[in-house]
Amino acid sequence: MPLTPQLADLRRRLALRTRRLLDTGAFTPHPTEPAPAPPTTPCQPTRPVVQLLYCRYLAQYPLDDIRCVAQTRLRHRCTHPVLTPDAPTGTWTLMSATPSHGQLTLPASEMAVYDLGQLPYTEQLRWRAQRCPLHAAASQAADLALAEWEVFDPLMHHLHMHPRLPTAIRHHRGRSK
Repeated sequence: MPLTPQLADLRRRLALRTRRLLDTGAFTPHPTEPAPAPPTTPCQPTRPVVQLLYCRYLAQYPLDDIRCVAQTRLRHRCTHPVLTPDAPTGTWTLMSATPSHGQLTLPASEMAVYDLGQLPYTEQLRWRAQRCPLHAAASQAADLALAEWEVFDPLMHHLHMHPRLPTAIRHHRGRSK
């Protein structure tokens, strides 16, 4: 059934008014479902690129989840993290992702890297051995697992290259969990 000219004109004017109100923010519809709670921790990569001892490594886990590989007295793996609040920490920086001479070019020119290069040499050795500060001091403790670092190759690990620093808290709109 076709609309009358008066009803079509009224419908058009109502649509324009609604669009203007939406564009200015004066009219916002109520959300149909509750908004997700904003994250309280910084958004960090699941497999960060870490630079230590002038080499780049790809971690197997987020920085907070990297565990010590030393064996405890009860012959279990140590549950302490490598990244502890009382030990010196690295900094997130944007570093060049361009390849060395003679390699293929990459799409991203910079990537976020957790840089431990400014830490003392012994601290960088502790990170590469993947030991907590307690087991780094006790060198007689055996390793129960291998250190889980993977030498970073920009061509093989291009999915883990992030062009932004992960220190900002990002709010995801419209995503439900």
